[in-house]
Amino acid sequence: MSYFNIGSLTIPAVWLAVLLSLFMTSLLYRFALGRKLEDWYWNSFFLYFLVWKLSYALFHFKMAIEMPLSIVYFNGSTKGHFLALVSLSVYLIYIAGKKHQTVYRDAFKVFPLFFIGFEVTKYALETNLPAAVASLALLIGNAVFLKKKNESYSIQAFTFFFLFELLIFSFFQPILSLEILTFGWLAFIVYILSIRNRKNLSCKLTT
Repeated sequence: MSYFNIGSLTIPAVWLAVLLSLFMTSLLYRFALGRKLEDWYWNSFFLYFLVWKLSYALFHFKMAIEMPLSIVYFNGSTKGHFLALVSLSVYLIYIAGKKHQTVYRDAFKVFPLFFIGFEVTKYALETNLPAAVASLALLIGNAVFLKKKNESYSIQAFTFFFLFELLIFSFFQPILSLEILTFGWLAFIVYILSIRNRKNLSCKLTT
């Protein structure tokens, strides 16, 4: 794993890629659809981060009591990652939609931008230029297609771009990895949200 020093901070390349792709996704979404992402997008990231970080205390309770500052330096590792994914899934499926109905409409448009943007940034930070260029071409294609189709961008388009990025991924890295498992999990959540979007649209048409 690559690391970068920013002042006195040492940040893993993966986390730097997550942060950069978060902001890049927000900008691309605004470029493509002409509106800002609502709070559910940023809330999702902060919820994941807090659960993942604080889960260290749950899985290392004795150490966290004896040395509270250890929570600052450590995290919940893989177990904390999955706990954070479960928390994020519950938030997106059961909570976010109560205040932000746009989560059903936009999740499958946002997810490919974030997923492919993350891969572009990660490959660039790792100086894997062929993989970065291939993913960047797909990211641009997705953003342009989203701008052209606008509200007509479908779950089928989401599936196409997601699978195409997986194909690029398979050329450069082992496909069986925690990273792909994570994005596969999130893609499944996006499908559930898209089903709710179709149900909402059907209800509007019948009323």
